[in-house]
Amino acid sequence: MNIAIIGCNGMGRHHARMAANCGLRIVVCADVHKPIARALADEYGADSTTDCLAATARPDVDIVAVTTPTPTHTLYVIAAAQSGKHIFCEKPFGRSVEQCKEALAAVKKAGVKLFVGHVLRYFQEFEAMRAQIVAGKVGKPGFVKLYRGGLFPMGVNGWFRDYAQSGGVAFDSMIHDLDWLRYVFGEPERIFCQALQRHTPDHIDYAMATLRMKSGLIAKVIGTWAQPSGFRVEAEVCGDKGMFQFNSDEAPLVVAKRGASGGGPGMIIPASPVTASPYELEWRDFLSWIEGKSCARVTPEDGLAAVRMAVAALKSAETGKPVNL
Repeated sequence: MNIAIIGCNGMGRHHARMAANCGLRIVVCADVHKPIARALADEYGADSTTDCLAATARPDVDIVAVTTPTPTHTLYVIAAAQSGKHIFCEKPFGRSVEQCKEALAAVKKAGVKLFVGHVLRYFQEFEAMRAQIVAGKVGKPGFVKLYRGGLFPMGVNGWFRDYAQSGGVAFDSMIHDLDWLRYVFGEPERIFCQALQRHTPDHIDYAMATLRMKSGLIAKVIGTWAQPSGFRVEAEVCGDKGMFQFNSDEAPLVVAKRGASGGGPGMIIPASPVTASPYELEWRDFLSWIEGKSCARVTPEDGLAAVRMAVAALKSAETGKPVNL
């Protein structure tokens, strides 16, 4: 199958490599910045263009990968759908719930398949945690804490600094963890969020959200673009039979089981060797879905639900009040 990459910087380059690893042929690279499109096209012997809409309609394209800034996702998803192409859309699905619904309607009308790149569902560490939860290793979960932090992303023309486009760390980064919470623990009931929400952030951003899930579970999610260097992820899940913690600075996953006396030895579960990038795994899942071999782990409706949660977080941060979901 042939693929068009729409948005050739950053994530576009990364997804082009993942798609190529899966055997897809990159035939056109489109970006509004000609040098960026040309540079990626040269790597794969593809055509380059600044006409992104035209690239989605090429007859030799089977799949369109949308890896542009968030507010433009809807435009290219709809264009690709109307051209009968299957679509990989980087998260977030859209900048608003309304945008997502508009794109989803176009996809359903066209009868094509849309995959939203919520890659956290494919990270081996997080899948290992989910397996422990499903297996009842910590009993009934009651509290979850998730932390995701790194440097402030720049992007072409610094678009991440514009909250109207990126939504800041609460929308663009924390959405990973919001999606994972719903994936593992079910539907959310309400969310309360505090965030910097500066109009012109000076390369720093921070947000903290507290969620109550319909199951009764309480979750705290922290997102930051304020670290001086590197990237770090932490997770803690507490249940009525024990807890486990994960820190990306440490390995492997550690599970502490509570005995009858309330204490217990620590168990180290060796991490599985990572033979493929989680980003490649999501592409494999998407292609398997296209070929009719399986259902994708992420549905378009999941992408919409994650945006709804992120929008609610921003609304809560703005109003200072909890938002019911």
